[in-house]
Amino acid sequence: MFKAEKTRRISASSPCTAFIPRKWFAGVLLVLIAFPAAHVAAQTQSREESTDRPGRDYKNFDLNSPAPGSLGGPEDVCRETCQRDAQCKTWTFVKAGFQGAKPRCWLKNVIPAPHANNCCVSGVPVRSLEGDVDRPGGDYANFDLASGDANACKGACEKDGSKCKAWTFVKAGMQGPKPRCWLKNAIPPASTNNCCTSGARDTVLH
Repeated sequence: MFKAEKTRRISASSPCTAFIPRKWFAGVLLVLIAFPAAHVAAQTQSREESTDRPGRDYKNFDLNSPAPGSLGGPEDVCRETCQRDAQCKTWTFVKAGFQGAKPRCWLKNVIPAPHANNCCVSGVPVRSLEGDVDRPGGDYANFDLASGDANACKGACEKDGSKCKAWTFVKAGMQGPKPRCWLKNAIPPASTNNCCTSGARDTVLH
């Protein structure tokens, strides 16, 4: 996973525009503004090439080819649609020619098991608060909580500075009589499990 980068305003005096002819500036400026948004969104997810995650679909739709000269493509539309929908826990992009003439996007409300398949690209969003999601592994600390609120674990991760990259809150009764918080020094792969709520630091879209 990657940390999201802050974007800067771009003006005519920016170093990256110093050698751009004035007649081209408006078009290039539009491209430079559009690119960071797509780049940052991509940093908030895992991307799985040649992977299908079949099942538990709640929405699917065809995707159109991008206009000439535009940034991104149909896969980016599928990924972004999932990222912005809190119900979506996984997406699968099916390439053109496998389910019709156009590529197709499938949005899922759980995290199905991955299967190798060159038909597809899949991904799992990384969010600051992920209900019914476990992220096992990468633990460096764990402790009981007095509160049954997952935000107590989230807050503990945030207070631990840059060491804590992700966290998992386990409900009371699953690992003992009290809720338990697990702090992680990496962002492990996610799996659907109603035992838990998880989250990651430094995400852009929640």
